[in-house]
Amino acid sequence: MEKKVVITIARQHCSGGLKVGKRLAEELGINCYDSEMFRLVSDDKAMHDSHVAHDARIKDTSLYDVAQETYAEHPDEEFREKDEMLLMKNLFCYQSDIIRRLAEQESCVIVGRCANDILSDRDDTVSVFLWAPMDFRLRRASSIKNMPEEELEGYIRSVDERRASYYHNYTGGDWLDVTKYELSLDVSRYGIRGTSEMIMKYLKLRFPEE
Repeated sequence: MEKKVVITIARQHCSGGLKVGKRLAEELGINCYDSEMFRLVSDDKAMHDSHVAHDARIKDTSLYDVAQETYAEHPDEEFREKDEMLLMKNLFCYQSDIIRRLAEQESCVIVGRCANDILSDRDDTVSVFLWAPMDFRLRRASSIKNMPEEELEGYIRSVDERRASYYHNYTGGDWLDVTKYELSLDVSRYGIRGTSEMIMKYLKLRFPEE
């Protein structure tokens, strides 16, 4: 797309949301930034040693440069707080600043990190929530985790609970509130490719060519 657009993706665990985000970014020719990448650029030692800049996931994207600029504006003490709650709050503020700067300068897909709430005031942002029935998620999870089905279901639910808790702690909102998203899709109905195509169709309606 010629017009700059940022797509934020929140997703239930093992729904395939990250794969959808990466495929969507590939089709649009833009970068996809996920929670693991934000974790890497939030590591105090790694940022000081510049190791992150050479990570294959981050190399050739804007993330490291933006993170470095943002990091320079945050006092070192913020990343060494003994109070864990304060440290987590500082990390969230740091990552939020990175997300805002990325959204300001480029089209991209951002998966997780409460990005829909952080960028809720931007007209060029489309917020998406991806979900799937438990049986679909169990099938996906079983190829990664080797554990009994009842334990696997408990694990999936616990990850979702952590994401909901994280969202509520830092935004005050409900992660599953449909009013927080423009688009909500069941990945099991369309598959990874089909879900990506559905989002593409929505983008064309949302941002018609002039």
